[in-house]
Amino acid sequence: MRLKKIKLAGFKSFVEPTTIPFPGEMTAIVGPNGCGKSNVIDAVRWVLGESSAKNLRGDAMTDVIFNGSSSRKPVGQCSVELVFDNSAGRIAGEFANYNELSVKRLVTRDATSTYFLNGTKCRRRDVTDLFLGTGLGPRSYAIIEQGMISRLIESKPQDLRVFIEEAAGISKYKERRRETENRIRHTQDNLERLNDVRDELGKQLEKLQRQAAAATRYKTLRAQARELKGQLAALRFLKNSEHIEALQKQQQALQLEVDDLVARLQGDEAGLESYKTKQLETKQTIDDLQQQLFTTSNAITRLEQNALHAKQRKGQVEQELARISEQHGLLNHSIDEAQEALAVSNEALENIEPEFALKEAELEHAKERFEDAEQVLREFNAQARAQEQTYNQLRQNVQQCHSQIQSTMSMQLRTSQRISELQDELKQLDEEDFASQITLLEEQCSELDFDIDEAKQLLQESNQKVSQQQGEVNAIEAKRRDTQGQLQTALSTKAALEALQQDASNNEDVTLDGIEKLWQQFSSNQTLAPCVEAILQQAKDPVVAKSHDIQALLQNHAYLPSGIKVFTDKAFVSTARVGSLAHALLTESSTNESSTQRVPAFFNDIYLCSNDDELAATIERAFNKEDEPEPEAIAKEFTSVVSPSGLWASSQWVVKPGEVSDGALQRANKIKALVDSIEETESLIDEIEHSLERAKQALEQSEAQKQDIQSALGEKENQRAQIKNQLSLLEMQQEQQSTRTAKLNDELAKQELMLAKEEEQLAQLSEKLELQEAQILEHEVHIDDVNAKRDANERTASELRALVDTLTSQNHELALKKQQLENHQNLYSQQVTRNLQQREEYIKNKERLQEELTQLTSPEEIQEAELQSLLENKAELEQLKSAKQSSLEDIEQWLREAEKGHQALGKDIQTRQTNIDKLNIDIEGYRVRANTILEQLDETQQSLKSILETLPEDAEEKRWQEDLEKTQANLQRLGAVNLAAVEEYETQSERKSHLDTQHNDLTEALETLQSAIRKIDKETRSRFSTTFEQVNEDLKTLFPKVFGGGTAYLALTDDDLLETGVTIMARPPGKKNSTIHLLSGGEKALTALSLVFAIFRLNPAPFCLLDEVDAPLDDANVGRFCNLVSEMSQTVQFIYITHNKIAMEMASHLTGVTMAEPGVSRMVAVDVDEAVAFAEA
Repeated sequence: MRLKKIKLAGFKSFVEPTTIPFPGEMTAIVGPNGCGKSNVIDAVRWVLGESSAKNLRGDAMTDVIFNGSSSRKPVGQCSVELVFDNSAGRIAGEFANYNELSVKRLVTRDATSTYFLNGTKCRRRDVTDLFLGTGLGPRSYAIIEQGMISRLIESKPQDLRVFIEEAAGISKYKERRRETENRIRHTQDNLERLNDVRDELGKQLEKLQRQAAAATRYKTLRAQARELKGQLAALRFLKNSEHIEALQKQQQALQLEVDDLVARLQGDEAGLESYKTKQLETKQTIDDLQQQLFTTSNAITRLEQNALHAKQRKGQVEQELARISEQHGLLNHSIDEAQEALAVSNEALENIEPEFALKEAELEHAKERFEDAEQVLREFNAQARAQEQTYNQLRQNVQQCHSQIQSTMSMQLRTSQRISELQDELKQLDEEDFASQITLLEEQCSELDFDIDEAKQLLQESNQKVSQQQGEVNAIEAKRRDTQGQLQTALSTKAALEALQQDASNNEDVTLDGIEKLWQQFSSNQTLAPCVEAILQQAKDPVVAKSHDIQALLQNHAYLPSGIKVFTDKAFVSTARVGSLAHALLTESSTNESSTQRVPAFFNDIYLCSNDDELAATIERAFNKEDEPEPEAIAKEFTSVVSPSGLWASSQWVVKPGEVSDGALQRANKIKALVDSIEETESLIDEIEHSLERAKQALEQSEAQKQDIQSALGEKENQRAQIKNQLSLLEMQQEQQSTRTAKLNDELAKQELMLAKEEEQLAQLSEKLELQEAQILEHEVHIDDVNAKRDANERTASELRALVDTLTSQNHELALKKQQLENHQNLYSQQVTRNLQQREEYIKNKERLQEELTQLTSPEEIQEAELQSLLENKAELEQLKSAKQSSLEDIEQWLREAEKGHQALGKDIQTRQTNIDKLNIDIEGYRVRANTILEQLDETQQSLKSILETLPEDAEEKRWQEDLEKTQANLQRLGAVNLAAVEEYETQSERKSHLDTQHNDLTEALETLQSAIRKIDKETRSRFSTTFEQVNEDLKTLFPKVFGGGTAYLALTDDDLLETGVTIMARPPGKKNSTIHLLSGGEKALTALSLVFAIFRLNPAPFCLLDEVDAPLDDANVGRFCNLVSEMSQTVQFIYITHNKIAMEMASHLTGVTMAEPGVSRMVAVDVDEAVAFAEA
C-alpha cells in the first residue's frame, strides 16, 4: 500500500485545485521558507482525522480554509483527498478488494466537516478505524513534523507507549476495550436501577396485598348498599306514581268546566263577527274617498308648480342666449389668428427642403467611399491572417517537434531505467529460497495439532463438569425460589389477617378512653373460639371499660357506643362453676403459663357440652324433666347451654351460630400459626442460601479451570493459525516468484524492443525539426512587408470614417429642424379645424333656445280653468267622507261593549286553564322524579321490575333509609380503599417476575462483557510485550549504525503491561549521560529517527512523512540519515520536506512548492532521473 497522490483545493495557501503526485518511493518537497511546504503535511494529518486546530497551526478548524490574499478573495470551503494504491491488499475488511482507495475530507465556513471513502459519505470514526493497526493516523509515528523529534524523545512515558501500541496493532484492541468498559458501566447502572425498582416493587406488593383484603370487604358492603339503594328507589318510584294518579283526577274535573265555558264563548263570537264585517266595509269606503281626495290634491299642486317652473325657465333661456352670442365673437377672432400662423409655417417648411436634400446626397457619397476602403482593408487583413496562420502553424509544428523529441528522450530514459530495474529484480528473485522455510513450518504445525487435540479433550471434560455443577446450582435456586414464594404467601396472608384484626380492634364510634373490645380479653383457643365468638356476636360485639365504674360510665354515657353493652372491670371473674364455659376458658388459661385470662361473669351461667347432639339431650333432661337429679342441678345453676361449635340454647330459645369462621379469635389463631410457619421457612431459606453459595463457589472454580484450558487452547490455535498463514504466504510467494520471473522476462524483452524503436523515432524527429525551422525564417521576412501595407490602408479608412461622422451629425440637425416645422404646421391646422366645428355648435344651440322661449310664452288661461274645476270636486269628496266617519263610530261603540262581556268569559276560562297547567307542572315534576329514579337504576344496571318482584310487602322507605345509612357508615369506616388493588397486585406480581428475568439476563451479560475484557487484556499484554522486545532489539541495532557506535534501549516504567509507560535511554559513542535530556539537538533527532525506523522495521506504515527532520544535523549525520532512509525505502514510501542539498540528491522525485503570487502556493514536479538523463544527452 502506498500514497499515489494528494488533491488539494482551497486548503490553506493551495487555493487553486492542485494535484501532488508521488510516483516514487522517495519524494522530496522543496521550496523557500513560507511557501506552504508544511501545508502538505498538515493536509495529510487533517484528512486522517485530526480534530485539534492547534495541531494544524490554527485557532479554529475553519482556519484551514484559504482566507484570501492581496489579490484574491477568501473561499467558502476547502477539501483534501488522499489516493492510495491498495493493490497489495494492506487495507482489510470491505475495502480489501479495491486496488485504489480514496479518502477525502471537506469543511465549510460554518465548520461543517464531511468525510468520504471512495466517494461515499462516511463518519470520521470510519476513517480512523480503516487505518487502525496500519501505523497511519493523525498523530501516529508515520508523520513526523517540525519540532516533533524533540517532543518524541522528551515525551512522557504514556505518550511514548502510544507509538509501541500502534506498532503492535493493539490500538484497535484498546478502542474495543474502551467500548466494552462503557457497556459494562452502562450494564452496571442498569442493574442498580433494576435492583432499586425490584426493591420498591416488593414493598408495593406487600402494601397491595393488604389493600386487596380491604378491597374485598369493601366490595361486599358496596353490593349491600347497591341493593338497598335499588329497593329504596323502587319505594320512592311507587310513592311518586301514587301522587301522579291523584293529580290527574283533579285535572280531569277542571277540564270539564273549561269545556262548558268555551262553548258559551264560541256563541258570543258569532254576533261579534257580523258587526266586525260592517266595520270593515265602512272603513273600506272611507279609504276609497280618502284616495280620491289625495288624487285631486296632487293634480291641483301639479298645475301650480308647472306655472312657477315655466316662469323660471324663461329667465334661464334668455341668459343662455346672451352668453352664446358673446362666445361666438371671441371664437371668430381665434380662427383668424390660427390661419395666419399656419401660413407662416408652410412658407418656412418650403424653404428648408432643398438644403436637406443636398446634405443627404453628400452623406450617401461619403458612405460609399468609406465602404470601399473598408472592403479593401478586410481583403488585405484576410490575406495577412492567412500568412500569420501559416507562420503560427509552422511555429507550433516546431514546438510540437521539440515536445516529441523531449518526450521520446524521456521515454527512452524511463525504458533504460526500467530495463535496469527488471534485471536487478530478476537477480533478487533468483537469490530467494522458500522450500526450506516451508518444510520447517510444516513440522511446527504438526506438533501444534497434537497439542490442540489434547487441549480439546481436557476442555470437553471441563465442560461436562461445569454443566453438572450448573445443574446443581439451578436446582438449589429453584428450591430457593419456591421456598421464597411460600414465605411471601405466608407474609401476605399474615399482613391481610393483621389488617382485618386491626379493623376489628378499632373503636371509631367510642370517644371515651380505656375502651376495648370484649373479644380482646380472651386468649386464642382453636376449640372454644367458635362458641365464644357466637355468644359475643349475639351481644353485638360488646366492649370493656377497664378503668371506669358504673357511675363514671353513666356520667359519660354520651361518649359510649349506641346499642352495645359496655362492661366494667367488675363484670369479670377469675373463678368459675364446674362445667360452665367460664370454667373451660380458665382451665385453658391455667395450662398456658404465658397467658393470664379473666372471663365475663355471665359465662358462669352458660353450660358447655361436648357437641351439638349432647346439647339437645341436655336441654331435654335439664329443663323439661323434673325427675332426673343431675340435669335438675344444671337447670338450677345455668341459664343456657352451648356447644363448642357455637350452637346456643335454653328451655325457651335457640341461637344458630352465624358465619364466624373469620372471627377475631379465629384470626388470632391463624396469625399465631403463620408466625411459627414463617420462622421455620426463614430458617430453611438460610440453609438453602448456604448450600447455594457452596455450589456457586465450586462452579466458579470449575469455570476458572475451563477458562484457563480455553485460553491455552486459544493460544495454541492462534499459533497454528499464524504458522498456517505464514505457510500459505510462503507458498503463495513461491508461486508468485515463478510467475513474477516469467512476467519479468517477457517485460524485459518488450522494453528492449521499445528502446530500439524510440532511438529510430528520435532520429526522424530531428530531421523534421531542421526542415521546419528553415521555413519559419522565410515567412518572417514576408510578414514585415504585409504589416506595412496594412497600416497605410487602416489610416485611409480612419479618415473616411471621420468624414462620414461629420456629415451624419449635420444631416441629423437639419432633420430635427424640419420635423419641428412639420409639427407646427399640423398643430395650427388642427386648431383652425377645431374652432370652425365649435362655431357651428354655437349657432345650433342659439336656434334651439329661441324656439324654447317661444313655447314658454303660450297663454295661461287654460291652466287656470282646469285648476278651478279640481277645487270644486275636492269639496264634494270631503262631505261624503265626514258622513261615513260618523256611521263607523256608532258600530265601534257597540263592538266595545260586546268585547267586555266576551273578555270576562275568557278570563274565567284562563283561570281554570292556569290551574290545569299547575297540575300539569306538578304531575311533570313527579314524573321527572320517577324517570330520574329509573335512570339511576339504569346506571346501576338494575331492573325496576326485578326489584319490585323481590321487594318485601312490609317494606317502608324510612326503615330502608336507616339500613342504607348504616351500610354507608360501615363503608366510610373502611376509609380510602384501593378497589383496583386485586388487579394491580396481579399486574405488579407479573412485572416483578419479568424484572427478575431481566436481572438474570443483565447479570449474565455483565459476566460476558467482563470475560471479553479479560480476553482483550490478555491479547494486549501478549502483543505489547512481543512488540516492545522486537522494537527494543531493532533500536539497539540501528542506533550504533546511525551514530557509528554507542548504545540505546527502551525500558518499562511499571510491571503492569496494560498501563506501563515506556522510556528511552541513549548514550552516543564516548558519552555516559545520565538522562536523554542532556543530548544535543542533533543527537536527539538521530535518536528519535532510530526509534521511528525501528518501529517501521516491525510494522512499516504505508508511508512516512518527514518535515525538516534533518535541520539540526550536520553533513556527516545527514549522510547517515540519507543512507538509513534509502535502505528503509525498500519497504516504506518516504515523503520528506528538506532544505538540505544532500537530502535532495537522495530523492528520486523532487516536488517544488512556489509562491510567485503572494499568499498562493503552486506545485512544480521534476523526475530527477529523467532530468539527469536529459542533461547528459
